[in-house]
Amino acid sequence: MLPILQIGPLAIQTPGLILLLGLWFGLTLAEKLAQIDRIIDPNAIYNLALTALLAGILGARLFYVARYPDIFFNDPLSLISPNTAMLDAFGGWVTGGLAMLIYGQRRKLPLWPVLDALTPALSVLLIATGLAHFASGDAFGIPARLPWSIRLWGEYRHPTQLYETLLAAGIAVLVWPRRRAEQPAGVRFLAFVALSAFARILVESFRADSTLIFGSLRTAQVIAWGILAISTQWIATRLKHQSTAQPLEEAKP
Repeated sequence: MLPILQIGPLAIQTPGLILLLGLWFGLTLAEKLAQIDRIIDPNAIYNLALTALLAGILGARLFYVARYPDIFFNDPLSLISPNTAMLDAFGGWVTGGLAMLIYGQRRKLPLWPVLDALTPALSVLLIATGLAHFASGDAFGIPARLPWSIRLWGEYRHPTQLYETLLAAGIAVLVWPRRRAEQPAGVRFLAFVALSAFARILVESFRADSTLIFGSLRTAQVIAWGILAISTQWIATRLKHQSTAQPLEEAKP
């Protein structure tokens, strides 16, 4: 674990640095791929992602404030603290997603192609999230004596952060854009969502910091099962729509 990177008098939070680097690399990659595909304006992709990022960071901090108001009443300056531990991930995804939808609607950007174009960037960010968890020690695993166990918080544990990272890398390979028969717009993004939900279900089984409901159900797994079901249904709908549209196009004189 390396939560702080000390460079002379400068102390840098390693998890935040990893996320920023992953985000920068992902956005650069999405912009380059958009230039190759020539379906979406690369500048529109970059501006859309930047808008979602800024809104996501703001929303993540505001959601955290709503959860722990006493911290900010006692120290108002912590509202602008660069501490990434004071961000609510769920709030960030919600506000970032809403900002993306609003921006895309106002710019009249096609929803599914835009989401497909952003999928490689999201894949890189998912890998960076696993590495950031490994650096900070968050999302730690249950105690286990295995050849690949890591010692954390006084015990040998499942390296759930590494499980998360490896699964994210596998997802990136599976959803990477390839030159092959055209698939319906949105399928690449929906496949990423479905695979990410399935990976969360697997990794959550080995985590020691899961939030439980009804005594034994892991909240993240329940949510992930719902996301998996919805995304796979949407994939089937998109594929069915393409299969019914093709004969109609071929029948046209």
